[in-house]
Amino acid sequence: MTSFPSLLLPLDGSVEAARGVDCALWLADALDATLHVLHVLSAGDSPTDNDEALARLHVPSRHPRVILHQIKDGTAASLLRAIGLHRVRLVVMSAGGASASAGRRSALSLGSIARAVIEGSPVPVLLIPMAYRQALPWSSILAAASGELASAEALAFALRLAGELRIRVSVLHAEDDPGIGRGMPLCAYPDAAYHEYRERLRDMVERSLASCPHERRHCIAEAMLRPGDPAAVLLEQVAAHEASVLALGWHGALDQGRALVLKRLLLQAECALLLVRGKETVGATLKVGEEFNA
Repeated sequence: MTSFPSLLLPLDGSVEAARGVDCALWLADALDATLHVLHVLSAGDSPTDNDEALARLHVPSRHPRVILHQIKDGTAASLLRAIGLHRVRLVVMSAGGASASAGRRSALSLGSIARAVIEGSPVPVLLIPMAYRQALPWSSILAAASGELASAEALAFALRLAGELRIRVSVLHAEDDPGIGRGMPLCAYPDAAYHEYRERLRDMVERSLASCPHERRHCIAEAMLRPGDPAAVLLEQVAAHEASVLALGWHGALDQGRALVLKRLLLQAECALLLVRGKETVGATLKVGEEFNA
């Protein structure tokens, strides 16, 4: 039995929101999951025939895994209620929606509804960023390790997902420290300072594995330490590994530096972004001010 029986795909009818359709359909097929398509109706519109509605949403009609829900309340609260109502394990959505399709794409790295959903979702959210280049099926997941609980939970979730999809996971810790040799993989050379970082990275991975079934651990292909600006390193390694997904621990409340890292990823990452919230942050508010829309 799959660990991901239900997925949720919110759509508002815009071209930008529809960018997540193919990925969500592929995941539903690969995971043997039901895909709940949540169609947010425009003001004044009424529900229509399912086949007609799906065609407008760029979703194949009569797809055996798709269940369409047409709702008039397009608030984030209604989307969050749907997660619990349909026992959803993963939300798939574009970072932008109608506002981006209306020509404000360059000004918005994260739409207001997407931001509210990732703030409040009790389950991980797979965001389709602005520079996303579709490549299906997925080939690998790159998981960012930071040593924090949310990061450990992100890796554990990535391993469960990778196990179901039969793909590999690479673990990356980006250290903004020029003293570490550039581009050297774990266990590359016997430098004392490097050993200290190596042990810390090993501890990060082991803490994540503690909550992961033993049979999923074989999905880890490698663990790496890379020096430099975190956003630049993550983008570089996504390209180097041709990663289909970048898994990130989500804290719910971010300081300015972390907000800027995520903003850069939302604008420049060409793969999907898997945001996994730490259990201790559920219900927290994302505190970034105007960082995303600057």
